[in-house]
Amino acid sequence: MNNKAQRGTLGFALLLIVFLVIITSFATIEPLKEVLDDARDSSYLNCIGTLNFNQTAYDLDETSTINKLTRRPTCFVTGLAMVYFIGSILIGIFIWLGVNWRKLK
Repeated sequence: MNNKAQRGTLGFALLLIVFLVIITSFATIEPLKEVLDDARDSSYLNCIGTLNFNQTAYDLDETSTINKLTRRPTCFVTGLAMVYFIGSILIGIFIWLGVNWRKLK
């Protein structure tokens, strides 16, 4: 049996799986961005940089500590959620590739 060829075939299969996972995760960027933008665009959150942003209501939040503590961190987290999601997928798939690549030897 040709073990070197089998390892090469399995290595190629692993790289193909990684490639497909990366393409799939990049395909989810636009739908995820739309969902997060819809959440951030609500009148309740009043996040900066959205279509329904109301500067007067944002300035009134300065007087209420509970509004500052609930609305602004939510805007921040929903702004970074896509970066965390895609980043965790990419880090995870490369760790998976490294672990399985070492098993081939």
